[in-house]
Amino acid sequence: MPGYGQFCPIAQAAEVLTERWTPLVIRELALTGSCRFNDIQRGVPLMSSSLLSKRLRQLERAGIVEHRQREYHLTPAGQELGPVIAQIGIWSERWLRRPIFEETPDTGLLMWWIRTTVKCDLLPAGRTVVHFNFLGAPEKLRYFWLVLPEADLCLSDPGFGVDITVRSDPKTLTAVWVGDLGLAAALGTHAVELEGQRTLVRSFPRWFGLHPLFATVDHPASRPRLAA
Repeated sequence: MPGYGQFCPIAQAAEVLTERWTPLVIRELALTGSCRFNDIQRGVPLMSSSLLSKRLRQLERAGIVEHRQREYHLTPAGQELGPVIAQIGIWSERWLRRPIFEETPDTGLLMWWIRTTVKCDLLPAGRTVVHFNFLGAPEKLRYFWLVLPEADLCLSDPGFGVDITVRSDPKTLTAVWVGDLGLAAALGTHAVELEGQRTLVRSFPRWFGLHPLFATVDHPASRPRLAA
């Protein structure tokens, strides 16, 4: 790992934390609660398994991560980084973030994150199955079944029956989840369509859950929130 040759604490921290992919690995551990290797990799799908293994070993050597019982957990030093990573994201949302420019954002990654933000305490008791249908997405990433409250994400019908179906194109639902597009507006224009149990449809805006950090960030007048 190349060094900056400076005694400055910022330089020394950057030697560890600014390696390619490292901040995103810490994001998965600190902000999404992933601790198994495969779960961490689902949050960084373009990162190779070998590189992820290398970064995790580097974080272990730095005292930020510890590996126990086939899981990766943040040490006290790593836990202290959680708010730092979150604040970097908030700052970027306010000042830097680009619009969602992909015609078909990665729906697998979107769903992997959505599963962590659903407010299960606002759902009826027992199992709830939410079927997501992404119009225009690649065939393999078009249909998802989210089983709650376990937050199990399935690529094929788990066989429990569907309680509510959510239909949208990938760009629209991504824009809603990150706060670029209001859910009420998307529902009003039928850019997001709901079908299923009436109580779940009516309460969808309350339990669906937007990004807990970025969807509500205030933007200065010079950097208005970007429309999708």
